[in-house]
Amino acid sequence: MAKKTRLMTEEAASVPISSMIDIVFLLIIFFIVTATLDKDMQDESVLLADAPNGRPVVKQDPRTITINLRMDGSMTIGGRAMTGPQLTALLEDVKRTAPDPLSIPIVIRGDRQVQYYYGAKVLDAIKKTGLYKVSLAGVQE
Repeated sequence: MAKKTRLMTEEAASVPISSMIDIVFLLIIFFIVTATLDKDMQDESVLLADAPNGRPVVKQDPRTITINLRMDGSMTIGGRAMTGPQLTALLEDVKRTAPDPLSIPIVIRGDRQVQYYYGAKVLDAIKKTGLYKVSLAGVQE
């Protein structure tokens, strides 16, 4: 009988692991989603040009619209591919819905080997909307 009571106490002392597994999976999903949101802001395939005399960004405005311009002329915003008309429409929507639309900063992250033609198309799309707080991103080494 001593063996039976010892087995019963060992079973009673076990920790329910199923709820802990649920919590671990929720934490994994949370970290994957938040890491993806942060990564979408900057396209890793865009190699920025050198800007040794540029001003470093100390604090970025949370309303900043980051346009990633790749070497082949394709552009993405928040991980979503855009065309020139789609960019203009998006910026028009931002301008229409924002309380102070002219203060919304736009950052163009252009690849160091992108042709000027593609950069001019992006600047023309921004110009059509009337937004003017535009800056170009570069690497300060």
